[in-house]
Amino acid sequence: MKKDFGDVLKEIRIDRGYSQHYVAEGIMGQSAYSKIERSEMEPSFRKWLAILEKLNVSVDEFRYILNTKNLTTKEKIINEFFALNYNHLDDLRLFKDEIVAFLKEEEDYLLKDIFYACESLIILNTTQNVEEAQSFAKKIWERLEKFDRWYLLDIRLINTILFIFPVDVAVHIGERATKQLIPYNNLKEADILLINIEVNLAVLLIDEQKYPEALSYLEKVIPLCKKHQKYSQLAIAYARKGIILQKTGKMDEGSEHIEKAYSILNAIEDRKLIDDLGKELSHYLNKGCEGPLQLEILQQE
Repeated sequence: MKKDFGDVLKEIRIDRGYSQHYVAEGIMGQSAYSKIERSEMEPSFRKWLAILEKLNVSVDEFRYILNTKNLTTKEKIINEFFALNYNHLDDLRLFKDEIVAFLKEEEDYLLKDIFYACESLIILNTTQNVEEAQSFAKKIWERLEKFDRWYLLDIRLINTILFIFPVDVAVHIGERATKQLIPYNNLKEADILLINIEVNLAVLLIDEQKYPEALSYLEKVIPLCKKHQKYSQLAIAYARKGIILQKTGKMDEGSEHIEKAYSILNAIEDRKLIDDLGKELSHYLNKGCEGPLQLEILQQE
C-alpha cells in the first residue's frame, strides 16, 4: 500500500519504540505531531529536521524510505538517467523514448534538459559529430547559465555533459559548478560531486597536455576520495596523476601511482574499471595523446 510522509514517520517511530509524546517533546505539542502522522498537517522544515533528529534518522535515509515507496514517474526517470552507462547506446535510446513519452503528456524543464543530454550522448556514440552533440549540450547550458544559483541536481546534470564542450569551456563551466558547491560545504553528496567533476576535468586537461592544471584538480580531490572512501574515484585519480607524472618525466613516481590505482581496483574486484583503466593508460602512455578517449563519465554514487 502506498505510504505518505506521515505514514513513514509513524512507521519509523513505532520501529524505534518511541511514543508520540517523546518525539514531539520540545518541538511541538503531541496533538500537533499526531496530526502530522495522520497527514492532516505538514511540519515546517525546521521542525521536520528536529523530528528526524529525535528519531535518529538522517534526511537522506528518510527520503530513501519515502521515495522507494512513492517514486513518481519523473523521479524514476531522473534516478534512471543518473544510473545509466552513457556508453551503452541501446540503453540511451530506450531511455530517450521514455522521456519523449513523458514530455508529450507534461512539460518539464529538467526532463527536457535530460532529453538534450541523451541526444548529445547518442550522437557521440553513433556519428562522433562533436559539433552536433554540442548543439544539444548548449541548450542545457543556455538555460542554466542564466541562474545565479544551481542546485545539486543541476550540477549533476552539468557533469554529464562537461566532456562534450571544448576544454576551455568545460573548465569554465566546471569551475562555476564547483563554486556552486561551496554552500554545501561538508555535505557528502556535494563532496562526491566535486570529486567527479574535477576528476573528469583532469582527463580533459590531460588531452590538451595541460598537465599542471590537471594535477591541481587531482591533488584537491584525492584527500576527499579518502575521506569518503570512494575507492573507484581514488583509483582513477591516482592513475591520472600517474599519467601526468610520467608525461612530465617523473617515471618512477608515476609508476607508483598507477600501481596504487591497480591495487585498489583489484582489492574491490572492479574488473570493468580495470579494463577501462588499461585502455586509458595505453592511450596516453603507449601511443601518446591522439584526441580524447571516451570513457565512462564519473557520476554520483
